[in-house]
Amino acid sequence: MINTHGYSMDLTVAGGVRKYLASRISLDVESVEKLSGGYCNFAWRAKLKTPYQGQKSVVVKHAAPFASANREIQMAVERQAYEYKSLKTVTSEASLFKNKLVSVPSVYHYDPDMHVMVMQDAGTLPTLLNLLCATPPLSAGMAAEIGSQVAKFIAGLHNWGRSSVQGRALLSSADAFGRTAMDTHGYQNVVRNAAASGITDLLLPTVMAALAEQDRTCDETAVMGDFWSANMLVDIAESATGEQTLKKIWIIDWENSRYGSPVVDVSSFVGDCYLISRFYDQPSAEALRHSFLATYAGLAQVDPRQVAISVGTFWIMWTKARGWGSEEELRECIEKGVEYIHAGWDGSREGRTLSLTRELVSDNVRARI
Repeated sequence: MINTHGYSMDLTVAGGVRKYLASRISLDVESVEKLSGGYCNFAWRAKLKTPYQGQKSVVVKHAAPFASANREIQMAVERQAYEYKSLKTVTSEASLFKNKLVSVPSVYHYDPDMHVMVMQDAGTLPTLLNLLCATPPLSAGMAAEIGSQVAKFIAGLHNWGRSSVQGRALLSSADAFGRTAMDTHGYQNVVRNAAASGITDLLLPTVMAALAEQDRTCDETAVMGDFWSANMLVDIAESATGEQTLKKIWIIDWENSRYGSPVVDVSSFVGDCYLISRFYDQPSAEALRHSFLATYAGLAQVDPRQVAISVGTFWIMWTKARGWGSEEELRECIEKGVEYIHAGWDGSREGRTLSLTRELVSDNVRARI
């Protein structure tokens, strides 16, 4: 890659990142290591000999014209600009962080020409996904607390987004990448994924087209856009006696943030929890899901039928990509996804009850239906 100052700098490799930090921000870099887990962007941790913004390390994110996980998948570099705008907008809204247990990384430096952000480093914390799939897993009690805390945060974002003139002005209709990414990399794969498991359903193309149109046009509220366990870093302190205390949850990877339907965030979190519970048989994932939905339902509104449709779609899109389970188990998840899509799309009382009572809400919320 050649930047506008005329020197070569490849930010997909550690050496290029080191060179960039030294030449552009005058940072005294000790080491650069690639961070795992990112699909779209290249992410690096740079340890510093001299602190920057009071920090001894920073995270560097770079948007290349392709996915970091697969260079054959082309992606618009503008996604970095969207993430920057989202992070600056969200972190400047103090009302979203009254709950000090949930936070979002600060941005220290943004370069629109090289598509680079230098950000606050949350440290070498495990993701929520790591904790749920670990042996032994996260305790059900701690999972329930985490579910409640992230529900408070995302419900707060959704409520703020509905009423914020500034948020709407900055984020509404701005993120073309976020509005089309799920269609390009998700919805368009649903019929094919189902067929690969021997399932053909005539409703699927209609529903996927409707979801894609909703993503392109819905301006209901601000959404995070990629709200699932792999994008949450969790800091848990443990005493000498083994007692655990939740210290902080970091919500990361905001390149899909935009204005849209709150269903996007709720369904991805719920669908993810179910898959973890299904394949790892973890009560913690169930506790997480129930606590999340019980808390969210008490704070914000979301259409349960739309959630059912999107949860079913999530399972069809992403179960195989997880690489969990057998072909038979994959087919079972896809069948369940089709069932949920029909239940939500038909809008019958039977479908509503199935979706809400069996998978989507806790007992105290169900009593109000």
